[in-house]
Amino acid sequence: MRLFYGLTRSGMTADDMLQNTFLALWRYRHNYRGSGSATAYLYRVAVNQWRRNHSREKRGQEVFEEYDPTKAGDLVTHPEHRLEREEAKATVWQAIDELPSAQRETFVLHRFEGLSCPQIAETIDKPVKTVESRLRLALEKLTEKLQKREKLR
Repeated sequence: MRLFYGLTRSGMTADDMLQNTFLALWRYRHNYRGSGSATAYLYRVAVNQWRRNHSREKRGQEVFEEYDPTKAGDLVTHPEHRLEREEAKATVWQAIDELPSAQRETFVLHRFEGLSCPQIAETIDKPVKTVESRLRLALEKLTEKLQKREKLR
């Protein structure tokens, strides 16, 4: 669920994709060979589910909810600090959303799901060097975008 919410920022879409992932796991359980990590297999099915959904989104068949930073469990109680924190969260999420999908996928798997580069490589069936490169590029682009936005403030 955390993976899908990190990729879509839509609770409803994340719920649907999670349910579809488990349906696909059940429906195609005979395809699982038992070799490799079961966790990587689960993430691979989940990432494929997101990729299918993302391609529909690109064709304009689905509208995603706006990210609501108040859902993030902000512990800051002073209204002024809360507003600043919510604006910062929204800015970071917007920068993540602007990443190319392959970089965003790698970034979310690494930073939100806590997967290592070898685990991500197994999950998305790409070489570790490709994963490392995508992660490096994502971090560079995020840093650049956030620095530009900070200068505009």
